[in-house]
Amino acid sequence: MQNSRFAVAIHTLVLLAVKAGKPTSSDYIAGSVGTNPVLIRRLMGELRAAGIVDSRAGATGGFVLAKPVERIGLDEIYRAVEDAPLFARHENANPNCPIGRAVGPLLDRVLGEAESAMVQSLKRTTLGDLLHSQEVVTQLAG
Repeated sequence: MQNSRFAVAIHTLVLLAVKAGKPTSSDYIAGSVGTNPVLIRRLMGELRAAGIVDSRAGATGGFVLAKPVERIGLDEIYRAVEDAPLFARHENANPNCPIGRAVGPLLDRVLGEAESAMVQSLKRTTLGDLLHSQEVVTQLAG
């Protein structure tokens, strides 16, 4: 089963950007994302710890972006919410087999390079780029 935390974080942050500084509750965000508010609050805690969002207490409280969308890189979001490597390591190779001994370090290197390339690609895109994309602009206009 694939992890959707990064996709949910992007959805949530684009929503907060559209709300333009108006505190948005975890219930409202969860309704947009289609998940449980508790999961949103956990995710927002990680984004808050990374300095991407702030929270406001009280009846009119909620979450807001902590900085301008142009200063929030997708790589920063990815690192804030993903705590496991992108690719799982092959754990049960037979240590008595020469291929079994070689495949772990080989995959660590190759898959580590692939993940690094992905993070570098994410670094070239900001939340602002997504907010101003044709897909989002079209949906907001309609």
